[in-house]
Amino acid sequence: MEIEIVARETIKPSSPTPQHPTNFNFSLIDQNAPVMYTPLLLFYPQNNHPSPPTQRSQHLKTSLSKLLPKFYPLAGIMEERTTIECNDNGAEYVEAQVNCNLSDILDQPDASMLRSFLPVEIESEEADTGCLLFIQANFFKCGGMVIGVCISHKIADTETLSMVLNSWSQVAISGSSDGVKFPEFNAASIFPPSDSKPHITIPHHDGVITKRVVFESSKIVSLKAKATGATVQQPTRVEAVTALIWKCMINISKSSKGFPRLSLISHVANLRKRIEPPLPENCIGNIVGTLFAAISTEKETDLQGLVCELRKEITEFKKTGLQKIKDEKRTWLKMCEIENFLGRDDVDYYMFTSWCRFPLYEVDFGWGKPTWVTLPSLIFKDTVFMVDARDGEGVEALVSLSREDMALFEADQELLEFATVNPKVAI
Repeated sequence: MEIEIVARETIKPSSPTPQHPTNFNFSLIDQNAPVMYTPLLLFYPQNNHPSPPTQRSQHLKTSLSKLLPKFYPLAGIMEERTTIECNDNGAEYVEAQVNCNLSDILDQPDASMLRSFLPVEIESEEADTGCLLFIQANFFKCGGMVIGVCISHKIADTETLSMVLNSWSQVAISGSSDGVKFPEFNAASIFPPSDSKPHITIPHHDGVITKRVVFESSKIVSLKAKATGATVQQPTRVEAVTALIWKCMINISKSSKGFPRLSLISHVANLRKRIEPPLPENCIGNIVGTLFAAISTEKETDLQGLVCELRKEITEFKKTGLQKIKDEKRTWLKMCEIENFLGRDDVDYYMFTSWCRFPLYEVDFGWGKPTWVTLPSLIFKDTVFMVDARDGEGVEALVSLSREDMALFEADQELLEFATVNPKVAI
């Protein structure tokens, strides 16, 4: 596969926005977001009446230009790691041609190769100093296309990313931003920033492999039934999938490390509905908290026990998580505790993130909804990203591990009872 970049362009807002504030201030949680771009790939097959690439590309650029006046911080640039200068600088747009058919990619997706469809490196330091939004439209010989999106994590959690994409597609279909709800920019007033200027970078790990593991809806039903116990009688699909993958990680640790360890996991939670009064869904920024669950690998573990442990921590987080977030000493993230844990030889730490139930499969720019929504490979190990399958009932987990641990993970028989490793994506 070869990709040729045919055009690069800065997309300016369609109209100046003098009424908006000069600067957008980060919240406490924004400040502590890692320096990276959050990536997303949306795959669109050839439809019955495809327009030529030049026309579709112009359609994307025009609608993006009309969107930016409402999402004006996205057209700004980072300033001293504390604010965004809202100067209508614009978003970066890249157009590329791919010398193969979309089906060639979907027959056996390669998570590492998928990074080629992104407009900027995920780990780029520019995420902390420069442009906030990058788009790359990749056009295939067959007429299909992939839209690669990178948005600075300093301003966007998954809710924000989903809102931007669905608002953009709404503008693309209607031809106007009049029907787009204005986003709310008040996160900093709820979570006031600190005086410090944290610079949290993503650790780079050599030899990390990302594999896509697919749980079909019928298998999810069976998995939830196996994970059901007296304490948690109706586990969610995210809880059930988390517990199974966590169990696999514990088995890997027992096999490779050979001595008891503490197995620690984290999950990110959307806070918009947990705040009193609840925040609107169109409040942008990083409005999330992190919950932690742990268990000793010395214990015999089953799915029911792991789901129980996870549910206990979720329940506790709902009670106390918000207060931790508001604490200026950042006990909301338990960072001191976690940093101490990570330096120990007897602790395994795995980071889980769920993008399930976000309407990413609803992003329709006028040529139909995407046939597949996914993330490319990541360079930081021991992470799990979960996204919806296209039917909204299944789950696709993107698991990043060391090469040695991945060999054990994808051979785990209990995992393979409920999941398939990297199956073909149906168009």
